[in-house]
Amino acid sequence: MASVKPDFLSGEEAGAGGGFLPPLEITVDVPEFRYTKLSRIVAEHVLPQLVALHAPPEGEAPAIPLRTAEIAQLAQLLLGPENDDAANFVLKLKDGGVSLDDLHAELLEPAARLLGELWTDDKADFLDVTIGMSRLQRLVHVFEGLGQFPDYDEKRRVLLAAAPGEQHSLGSTIVQKFLRAGGWHVWSCHTRQIGEPAEIVAKEWFGVVGFSVGSDVHVPSLKEAIAHVRERSLNPRIGIMIGGSAVARHPELVDEVGADGTAANGPAAVILAKKLLAGALV
Repeated sequence: MASVKPDFLSGEEAGAGGGFLPPLEITVDVPEFRYTKLSRIVAEHVLPQLVALHAPPEGEAPAIPLRTAEIAQLAQLLLGPENDDAANFVLKLKDGGVSLDDLHAELLEPAARLLGELWTDDKADFLDVTIGMSRLQRLVHVFEGLGQFPDYDEKRRVLLAAAPGEQHSLGSTIVQKFLRAGGWHVWSCHTRQIGEPAEIVAKEWFGVVGFSVGSDVHVPSLKEAIAHVRERSLNPRIGIMIGGSAVARHPELVDEVGADGTAANGPAAVILAKKLLAGALV
């Protein structure tokens, strides 16, 4: 969503004089020269500064367009009567040229987050959100073509652990509750040892491993733990998702630690886990 900034400069850019753009010093000329001179000043001085103020930082990728109206509409359909309205709604967008990756990033995953927010804000009860999440999972199932994998349900196995050194885990009661309601077999790893999750996935097949990290100081050890998991896993295409307050503060940690994605709440974790498992089974 685009934001509009007031036309002023930061303290460093403006110098000691303050934050607003410096006033233009235009002397009084004969009328026929005023417009030409003002136009030149605007073109040479004002417009470049405005462009610099509103341009994104260098190297920053453009934000994914937010489908706010579509997200709210899909969530409403998911919580509504049992019918094909939600599927038809997503199918219409897909037929309109929206790719599956964009549907996930811009619609399905945000809709799952919205369901979780509605539950957190007491605007929908757990049963309604669970039903809505189940319908959303079926949509992912259909559009991912997961029906071609007969053993898909048996492979919905997720290991939840905290980043080494963390006291709290992504395997909290709330996240586990939603994952289990979504049909996942949930394992929890409570040890704080870096190599323990890797030892577990080396002995048992998992589709997804989820880590939580709350403190920035534990990010290096999380990166190391994820590397161990990928090296030792029986599933060579295991999906890694991360969450927690540190990720909320620094979304770029997903790439930094070598994870595949992040989820803001329980329903979003279910949809992301399903997407990662689909990628592992292709």
